[in-house]
Amino acid sequence: MKPLRLLVLLVSLPLLLGGCGEKATVNEEEVEEREGVLYIKGSDTLYTGVQSVFNANGQKLGEENYKDGVMDGLWTQWHENGQKWIKENYKDGEMDGLQVWYYENGRKHLESNWKDGKENGLWLMWHENGQKWIKENYKDGEKVSAKYWNSKGEPVDSLEEAKK
Repeated sequence: MKPLRLLVLLVSLPLLLGGCGEKATVNEEEVEEREGVLYIKGSDTLYTGVQSVFNANGQKLGEENYKDGVMDGLWTQWHENGQKWIKENYKDGEMDGLQVWYYENGRKHLESNWKDGKENGLWLMWHENGQKWIKENYKDGEKVSAKYWNSKGEPVDSLEEAKK
């Protein structure tokens, strides 16, 4: 191959392939959900890519990853004030991995672990003032242990007492 052709090929190949790995992004008006599965609106084509959700003012409130019509990957939501609200991971439509929720003030509300759509591992929750609220352990969706604290950070015996 002549040096000039090789140079043109080497320069243009990354430009041509640059967009191949990108996921499509749509807003909620471009897709439709039927029986829990997401399709390109007006078709029978399963959606793969990112769906963004906006409020009436155009502020992004959510971003969901889909593969073959079901959630697969990170799901993120934001409060109206712009603070992160929810981060959840999905695999084949089931929660799988770390889930984190935040209060509007930015403090962590919940941190939990999931496997194949079931609670699995450590779950932690905090009161809105930042004090620890709940610590639970799960195995295959079954709670195996739990501890509770009230909003002052004092250990208590029940979830009802912890809500005080």
